[in-house]
Formats: sequence, C-alpha cells, structure tokens
Amino acid sequence: MKEREVAIAAALEVGQLMLDWRKDFPPGPARMEYKDAKDVVTEVDTRSEAIIINHIRQSFPGHHILAEEGGLQSGEADSAYTWVIDPLDGTANYAADLAASCVSIALAEGEEIILGVVYNPFRDELFVGEKGKGSTLNGQPIQVFPTQKLEKALVCFDLGYDEEKALEQLRQATFFRPRVRSMRILGSGVLGLVNVALGRFDLFYHQALKPWDLAAALVILQEAGATVTQNTGEPANYLQPSIIAASPLIHEQFMQALAEYHRGVER
Repeated sequence: MKEREVAIAAALEVGQLMLDWRKDFPPGPARMEYKDAKDVVTEVDTRSEAIIINHIRQSFPGHHILAEEGGLQSGEADSAYTWVIDPLDGTANYAADLAASCVSIALAEGEEIILGVVYNPFRDELFVGEKGKGSTLNGQPIQVFPTQKLEKALVCFDLGYDEEKALEQLRQATFFRPRVRSMRILGSGVLGLVNVALGRFDLFYHQALKPWDLAAALVILQEAGATVTQNTGEPANYLQPSIIAASPLIHEQFMQALAEYHRGVER
C-alpha cells in the first residue's frame, strides 16, 4: 500500500525534526505561543504539518487533507480520500520537555479510517494500523490486553480544552477512581489511545477530542481488537468528539459503571 509507505516516511521525518528541535534548548520549557487561553503551539507544529502535506501532495495530489493547524484543504471534488493529520499531539508536553508527544497521520475513505500511523520519536515507537491487516508496533503485531475485571484496569483519560467537558471528566474520574486499579492523565490523547492497543492501558476515555486526535488511533485500536465507541455506546467515528476504547470485556464493564454514574447524577 503506497499510502502506508508515504505516511510512515512522513511520520519518521517529523519525528526526527521533533528530536532535533528540542536539542536547541536546554532542559526545560522551549519557545511556544498560545492559540487561545490554554492551547499552545510551537514552530515544530507548523513545520511538521508542512512536511507531511508535502509528502502527501507529491504522491496523492487529488486527495483532501484535514490538518490541525491548516484546517481542510480540498483536493479533487470526486476524491473519496481524506488525510487527517495531527503534526504534533501533546504540544504542551513537548514544549515543557516531557517525552510524551507524537505525530499522527490517518487516511479516511469516506468516513471510515483505513490507515493510521502514529510515531513517538522519544521512544522510537511506530504504531501502524491498516483496515483488515492488523496493527503493529515497530513491525510486531499488537493486541489489547485481556484484563478481566474493571477493578484491575489501569485507566487513562484526558481533559482537553473544553472547560465544561473537562470538569465532567474530572467528576467521572472521582466516581471511577475507587472502581479501577489506578488512573493516569498522559497529556496526549493519541498516545493514550494507542497505548490501549497493546495493553499499557486497559481503557482510555475522553469527551472532547478533535478529528486529528482520533483518526489514526481509531483504526490502530480496531485492528488490535479493541471495542471503540462514543460515550453514548454508539460506534466511534473520528468526526465525533467522544471516545471510550478498551478490550471488549473492560469496555462492557466500564459502560455499565458509566450508566450507574449517570443515574446518580440524575437523582
């Protein structure tokens, strides 16, 4: 699949840029700007996006591109394909010199993601998922971990920049904390999701992700055997902001507990 080769090449080039740029700064925070009150961006975000788009345009000039920084760039009107790009997920981590950020590149056919590539250069970890062909980490097949009980689960969630939904995430975390083994906030929705695909986390949930946060991770999770839904229980879609991803049994138990949480809120 040429699309797979192009996405991997672009991700690896961006990963090297991420490593090289950080070398120009002493340990600690680097230069960053604010897109709004809390969301930050570095020059690597925009440079990385340009690199990825250049790779795509050289090979697939007619495809559409949806990118975090540049928005939607239309290709040929009759093209069914859209590349969905997060050039640097976890920018706040990256700017603060925390090694938990990545590049995420996905290809959608219509509304279905058929290819996902995620690269974390700080661990030299390349996740690839392709519809019908499984998911891999550095070329080795991966599967979700078959944890049997929610109380044994290591759960990851994140907050995002929607204040109302972030506060709801925290209220839910207070409810779930005694019902799971432990909880983590990683600061990168993409890494939180793909780490479910190989069992580092048993479950990840979020209410306010963007398409570029979800797209690549979605197919990687599905091909690794995860159950992936919206918080309503409907199948996950990269165009919808909420996600719950876990092994099938843990997902079922989490949804039952979530229903209990909502019953308590409604009282």
